[in-house]
Amino acid sequence: MEKQAVLYETSRYRCLEYPQKQSNDLFLILCGVEQCLPGYAFHSDHRSGYHLHVILSGKGELRTGGKTTPLHFGQMFVTKPEEDIWYQADPQDPWSYCWMAYGGNNALRHTESAGFTPGVNWLPCNLEQDRFYDLVKRVLDQPNLNRASDLLRLGLLVEYLALAIESNYRSEKVPRKESEYSADVYVEYAATYIRENFASAKISDVAAYIGIHRSYLTNIFKEKKGISPQEYLMQCRMKQASALLLETDLAVQEVGLRVGYDNALTFSKIFKAYYNASPKHYRQSKQIQNESQSNEKS
Repeated sequence: MEKQAVLYETSRYRCLEYPQKQSNDLFLILCGVEQCLPGYAFHSDHRSGYHLHVILSGKGELRTGGKTTPLHFGQMFVTKPEEDIWYQADPQDPWSYCWMAYGGNNALRHTESAGFTPGVNWLPCNLEQDRFYDLVKRVLDQPNLNRASDLLRLGLLVEYLALAIESNYRSEKVPRKESEYSADVYVEYAATYIRENFASAKISDVAAYIGIHRSYLTNIFKEKKGISPQEYLMQCRMKQASALLLETDLAVQEVGLRVGYDNALTFSKIFKAYYNASPKHYRQSKQIQNESQSNEKS
């Protein structure tokens, strides 16, 4: 007989146990939120799945691998399958936390992407804890059994893990692994973004949009394109500025504004360094050159 989802609720504790697999790749086992009593402790040496906790307030301690670590608000911790773990709320300032427990073929990969590599069970939480809590609460508010709710719960689990991974990316102590996509993919993504947003783009914006470090973007961009992303951005701006000068009657200041330069003098200096002529002289020389070529043809 197939097990059914069960929602447990008290004044301090809400937990949804969900034994049905939404997907073999990733599935929710249970989730919940608890305001622990002072000194409340939990121990297990045969727990299934990964249990990712985010501390919402207070303090406690975690023991795993024979080591006890004090934890507090602003941190997160995970217990791993079949791991001998013990954790306890502080007697004076007991913690509250939310959690999601999950399994599946991709569970280990997602957990390690969040920074919980072998031997690592806790990390700082570099995002607002309420963002995790809100996702757990939405799952708890949808205990009904139907396909739509199954997909909703799975989506919320994915978002919960995505937040944990994003928290890891923001950590100064744990560098991001930059090999999730190939360098070619990142570079083409960056180049497209620059071409489409050259007037307003900054390289830090490009890196943030893609989701990688600026220094990493610069290194792979130089490797693949032969120039830095900043130089590529300038090329895009200068090519568009050239087209506007030759194909329109826009004032030099307006051309500069349209390609991303608020200051006309700055635009003129950069343009001259690139084309070896000021915008005004560039336009005039090209016009004279075009007239000369037209006369020769006639």
